[in-house]
Amino acid sequence: MQITSKRTITEKEGYEAMLYMLMDYWELTGSNDLTDILSGGEYIQKDTPADSIFWEYWLQAIEKVRKYGAPPLKKLYL
Repeated sequence: MQITSKRTITEKEGYEAMLYMLMDYWELTGSNDLTDILSGGEYIQKDTPADSIFWEYWLQAIEKVRKYGAPPLKKLYL
């Protein structure tokens, strides 16, 4: 699947979307291995992720930012 979207988001929305995507990926897979994430998300051809579902994860994460704003604050217990 080739990505053809021209829509843009702010830097803050991009950061928050990344947080949502990483949290969702961890909940789905239980993987803490960054290489799992990077290997699926990297391009294998121009604008074509190795694993097309990563683009869908990304779009879902952006929609969460637009709908809910930033992910919930993490509570630190000292």
